[in-house]
Amino acid sequence: MNPTDAAKQLQYAVASQADDYQVKHWEATAYNDVFADVVERGELDDVMAVVETLGSEFTEESCPSVERARVVADDILTQNGRMMTDGGPDAEDD
Repeated sequence: MNPTDAAKQLQYAVASQADDYQVKHWEATAYNDVFADVVERGELDDVMAVVETLGSEFTEESCPSVERARVVADDILTQNGRMMTDGGPDAEDD
């Protein structure tokens, strides 16, 4: 999944949870860097978990900040003891 597709999934997630609120395209794409990082470091399930979590935090009055999205992504990527990497070689590469 690419970041643009993840942004679309966020729009769908919010629309399915709130009949009267739609995430504008620019709101969803504000998280593209976060989605790109999750796509690179995680799996599809991780991307969808970020989408679901952020989607549940949208209201008509506010939406999660990019900083909040980063925290959500980092939390999901480190669940179950999965280590965050610095982009260096994996231990399995040795």
